[in-house]
Amino acid sequence: MARSIPAHVNPKLLQWARESARLSLSQAAASSKFDSETLEAWEKGRGGPSIAQLRDLGKAYKRPISVFFLAEPPKGFSPQKEFRRLPGVIPGEESSELIQAIREASYRRQAALDLIEILKESVEVIPSKLDPNFDPEFGDSIIRQSLGISWKDQLRWPKPHNALNVWKSAIEAQSILIFQTSEVPIEEMRGTCIPDQPLPVIVINSKDAPHGRIFSLIHEYAHILFHSSGHQTTRMEGNATPAQQPLEVAANAFSASALLPREEFLSESVRYPGAMEGNDDQLKLLAQRVKVSPEAVLRRLVKLGHASENTYQKKRKAWGSRVWYAKQGSGGPISQSVKVIARDGKDFTRMVLDAYDRRLISTSNASDFLGAKPIHFSKIREGLALGGIAAGP
Repeated sequence: MARSIPAHVNPKLLQWARESARLSLSQAAASSKFDSETLEAWEKGRGGPSIAQLRDLGKAYKRPISVFFLAEPPKGFSPQKEFRRLPGVIPGEESSELIQAIREASYRRQAALDLIEILKESVEVIPSKLDPNFDPEFGDSIIRQSLGISWKDQLRWPKPHNALNVWKSAIEAQSILIFQTSEVPIEEMRGTCIPDQPLPVIVINSKDAPHGRIFSLIHEYAHILFHSSGHQTTRMEGNATPAQQPLEVAANAFSASALLPREEFLSESVRYPGAMEGNDDQLKLLAQRVKVSPEAVLRRLVKLGHASENTYQKKRKAWGSRVWYAKQGSGGPISQSVKVIARDGKDFTRMVLDAYDRRLISTSNASDFLGAKPIHFSKIREGLALGGIAAGP
């Protein structure tokens, strides 16, 4: 048997990669193939990983293998300064799961940029379209028209997953990568984005219901459009809460008007008069009709003067103990191919398989990028050929 090739990395890089991922030795051991004693020994310079073992550590720490060969640990990464902070996330106290999700999204974005280069493809830069100082009621004409989705389309979709997939496909067509994570607690993150061009990224939490993910998706899309217009304070700094951030408030307003345009939404809502009084059954029926969460529906009714703030606050309090609009089970097992496309998005998945089929990347690299074994590649291709997924996690 051939000997493993030693990696010869600076032990400080191993410790830095683990700690910057907010993992203890025991957590790192649980996320990797190595026990905590081995990891601690490597970090103290007693022995070290092979190249193959270093690749496994890169997966656990969400780091490209090249990072481990730097002379010294990089400095200056600060999640609360580089990414939008969300409700309940205290600067410097983000969970390891959130840090991992952000790093993985950043890593995949860089991988996508590299794939575009080796595939000799081009990527569009999103033009400046949205200014947070515009009247939010223009969200319908600016956001919806840019994505090519009509109100009639929205009402025709049979299920929330269909709606989610259509919105995702329309945004991906704008040269935006969409990833989903299932590891971050929903209380900490529903969605976030990396607004840099080319290839900005939206990350949404698959623990959320499809209705909720749709609002998060459009919310983050609004942030990317703000950024492309020169408003770069989407990267929050300081101790202000999201509710105090002007761009956060603007993104919520534009998303609501885009998903629930004033005239069309009010015309539809009169068929559900109980929704305006906070009736659960009526709110649920209206939400299912328009494919947006009941909370977003009621908040929009308040904004348009057709429900009271008091009703909204009472319902929010009640929903805190009985979240009847939360994510429901899929009704059966989800195939690996559906999981991959739902998690990685159609564009990223296609680029990886195209590069693999053209022998521009190795089987190992393709498997690492997709988080799937080669045995699943053919099914993933079939899923892409069918236009993605009709339902999913």
